[in-house]
Amino acid sequence: DLLIPITEKDLGTFHDLGFKKNAVITPIGLDTRDYHPNNRSYKRDISLSFIGSLDWMPNLEGLKWFLENIWPQLTNEYKDLKLHIAGRNTPDWLKKLNKNNVIVHGEVNDAHKFINRHSVMIVPLKAGSGMRAKILEGMALGKVIITTSLGLEGIDAQHKKEVLVADSVEEFKQAIDFCYSSNGSLGKIGKNAQELASHKYDNLETARNLMNTYKSLIQTSTG
Repeated sequence: DLLIPITEKDLGTFHDLGFKKNAVITPIGLDTRDYHPNNRSYKRDISLSFIGSLDWMPNLEGLKWFLENIWPQLTNEYKDLKLHIAGRNTPDWLKKLNKNNVIVHGEVNDAHKFINRHSVMIVPLKAGSGMRAKILEGMALGKVIITTSLGLEGIDAQHKKEVLVADSVEEFKQAIDFCYSSNGSLGKIGKNAQELASHKYDNLETARNLMNTYKSLIQTSTG
């Protein structure tokens, strides 16, 4: 009776396969009442965070690409910039990593506290599909997210409004340059991100939209 994909891309795939029935896109959601932004991070020096399962290959590949291709350029120009990495099942090579100003925390007890300590979250995904819950969590906590177009799949956020989008080495470098030259606008991007997460990706909102679709189908079938 009803197909419930989580992204527009997923629905497009089913349409390409010949699907012609009813569908409603229902993204993954959060209980945004559980997320409490700490805006003090914007009053401190810029620092970057990365958090995610470190036994999931797309996370590892994206992080390794960032560390090898982007981080050396950043540390060459921004001597005090730090990258904090957290996640369960941290591989040995990452634990033994010896890169300037990279701090590997391993699994942390409170992901919200970890994210809240840093003004910018990086999600340098180059592979995978679906929605990224960690991006939504970072947005709900009012952080500036720098991610790829692929990482943003299923999330209706705009570049330099609610997030920063970067797909290449040069674009990531430009995104960090923007953070340093933003003259206080980073907090505004974080606030926009928080508002978008609360209005569009809260569990109650997504459930309400789905229930309205159910009711419409029932009325049509009994009308």
